[in-house]
Amino acid sequence: MDNAKRTVLLVEDDEIDQMAFKWLIEQENLPYDYTAASSISEARVALGSERFDAIVADYLLNDGTAFDILGLAKDTPVIITTEAGDAEIAVKAMKAGACDYLMKDPERTYLKAIPITIENAIKHKRMEKILDQKQKNLEAIFDAVPVGMLLLGKNMMVNRVNDAVRGMVRKEYLEIINRPIGEALRCVHSTDSGKGCGYSPACAGCQLRQIIENAFYSEQTIQEVEIQPTFKVHNKEEVWLSVSAIPVTIDDCMHVVVAIDDITDRKKAEQRLQETMEMKSQFISTVSHELRTPLGCMNEGITIVLDGVAGEINDQQRRFLGIAKRNLDRLTRLINDVLDFQRLESGKTTLNVQENDVTELAREVHQTMVSFANKKGIDFSLELKGDLPKAQFDRDKIIQVLTNLIGNAVKFTPEQGDICFCVECRGEEVIMRVKDTGMGIPKEALSRIFDRFYRVRRPGKEIQGTGLGLSIVNRIVMMHGGRIDVESEVDKGTTFTVFLPLTIKSVPETLSAKMDETLEDTLVSNQALTE
Repeated sequence: MDNAKRTVLLVEDDEIDQMAFKWLIEQENLPYDYTAASSISEARVALGSERFDAIVADYLLNDGTAFDILGLAKDTPVIITTEAGDAEIAVKAMKAGACDYLMKDPERTYLKAIPITIENAIKHKRMEKILDQKQKNLEAIFDAVPVGMLLLGKNMMVNRVNDAVRGMVRKEYLEIINRPIGEALRCVHSTDSGKGCGYSPACAGCQLRQIIENAFYSEQTIQEVEIQPTFKVHNKEEVWLSVSAIPVTIDDCMHVVVAIDDITDRKKAEQRLQETMEMKSQFISTVSHELRTPLGCMNEGITIVLDGVAGEINDQQRRFLGIAKRNLDRLTRLINDVLDFQRLESGKTTLNVQENDVTELAREVHQTMVSFANKKGIDFSLELKGDLPKAQFDRDKIIQVLTNLIGNAVKFTPEQGDICFCVECRGEEVIMRVKDTGMGIPKEALSRIFDRFYRVRRPGKEIQGTGLGLSIVNRIVMMHGGRIDVESEVDKGTTFTVFLPLTIKSVPETLSAKMDETLEDTLVSNQALTE
């Protein structure tokens, strides 16, 4: 017991018991400031003028019983004492709100238990107040949250519901509480069988019921499952909900808190956006395909004139025709990149995965690109480390990755530079590395190098491109379950490293992509196709 001063009201009509209580305080040096009342009426006056920490009341008084004191005590803990050893009275007293019950004995030894009984009663009352406040706070939070909240027992009965749910289903509190979930939420199948929620054949496929039952049986939280319910929300015909189910234990019984959020508007917006993106993708693909034919004809016509098949041309004509051909080539590359990118973004690109000889593929890529590098005076070498095993991948797609990386290395490496194409196997991965001694990539640009349409700004030495090549490369590698890293230092060179698993465990059907950027803006913002 602490030394805090306690104010105690003793309600006792026996003068000897009053004297015994006073003697106890003096003998034990108890920190009590006590008031004695000989009747219910005196106790009422004392309680009306002073606040007490505890009340010790005899059960049977001249003008009533201790039960009358319980009615007056409000939040003050009451300890009842009596000479009548009636267990029934004790039970009634505790049910009526008494904190404890002490039996008087002729020797008054019960007085020795009073100090600890008072302390326990005070602590108990304080704990009740704390718990009551916490309960009120939780209930206030439960009612105030903007999403629908229901508390369900294992019998699927609604034990508690907040205002948001009542607003969703347009029902009053008493129309929801203590009712099966389907009936409470106006499920269209709740009356099919005549027995109510859970008995219709359609109930077996009820998504909401499955989520709640899974939370009960697994005792694990189920987060944000999107469903289309069989009940109306805000009187809408077609509704999407996000549902979470959180198992909780209350009074040693398992319950589930169900959170319901109406996401209908969001789903409709997503659907409209998806339709818009598909239309945009189809439009760009159609336009790009339609451009290929006239571009091919123009390119062929210019080539015929440049080759002199249509007659001799002078130097000035040759120069202008050369400018036109270079820009036609650039436009063709742009269209090809756009089409590749659109196929990857829309998930229309699938992998033709087969077992391939890595050594054979590396040599083929080297032979394809070596003449391109040599024309620029660049030494292009191939380094194969150890015996390379066979690996599973889409051969054409990986060749596209490697030729793109090597082509970039050639573009950004000056004459007399070096490019090394190194291939090795480490653990369960094939590692393909393209290392050059070119102009390098600024440190601040490395984090964006695989972003679509991103091009490194190089004042005074701009090299044209669509900004799609590395993004396409990265997506192809990701589709194989691999990854690509880049290391670079300005004016010293760049190294791209591709890591591919020897065995692809699963081939994704589509790639996750942000469809919120438009290719049209990029095409417009690209430099004019003139020299």
